[in-house]
Amino acid sequence: MKKNHFRTHLGDHIFHNKYKLYPTEDWHQRAMTIVDSVCGYDGGKYQHPLMSKEERDYLTKVITEQKFLPGGRYIYYGGRNKKFFNNCFTLGGEEDTREEWASLVQRAMSCLTTGGGIGIDYSVFRPSGRVLSKTGGEASGPLPLMSAINEVGRNVQQGGSRRSAIYSSLNWQHEDVPDFLVAKNWDDMPIPGTNMTVGGAKKEDFNFKAPLDMTNISLNYDDAWLSKENRHRDSTFLDNVKQALSTGEPGFSFNFGDKENETLRNACD
Repeated sequence: MKKNHFRTHLGDHIFHNKYKLYPTEDWHQRAMTIVDSVCGYDGGKYQHPLMSKEERDYLTKVITEQKFLPGGRYIYYGGRNKKFFNNCFTLGGEEDTREEWASLVQRAMSCLTTGGGIGIDYSVFRPSGRVLSKTGGEASGPLPLMSAINEVGRNVQQGGSRRSAIYSSLNWQHEDVPDFLVAKNWDDMPIPGTNMTVGGAKKEDFNFKAPLDMTNISLNYDDAWLSKENRHRDSTFLDNVKQALSTGEPGFSFNFGDKENETLRNACD
């Protein structure tokens, strides 16, 4: 009987459903394969390993004992024919057009299907309710686009099994920030026809679909936020802090001085 290397049922469940290479593989075998793929012969593909046998044996031991854990992509891709160990992408919205909506969805899908993590700053997109001068009607704002890409991630997954890694951000002065701040308040979202909220359903079933559940979100703060002239800055920031303390999101991205426009983050940061 193989040893169970995990301290909790959840850890064992995630390994067996998301990471193992073949049905009978255990954690020790996964550790050996990871080390061989990254630092050894990679199943005979390489003639000159990066580490000596003693070093590889020691690294295998500490990974097996979970004293050191590689990143999730190393755990997943070790031993596979296609390896995407380093594959995080930043996909900032470039212009406020319909064509950019389509392009952004296409780029996101392309990255996610290779197992990549993505990060997108949606601040360029006009707020919801703005009149569309060319076609009539009203703009939907960036949140529906975030949701569309969230669903791309849900249906693509990474390598067919791992959760997609997605990050979305919005400038603190964007008019849709009030909606963005509470976009993941699942406990405040009742499910019609039941006495349950989205948050309650999510707790019972991790795979229950919830808004932006594949996505980590943050507000971007720039030099304008530091200005005393922006009296509403403290209110926005305090609301952000309260949300982060309550639900964990949105988080914070601070971008000042010559780094003010470097708002893009990937989901692995």
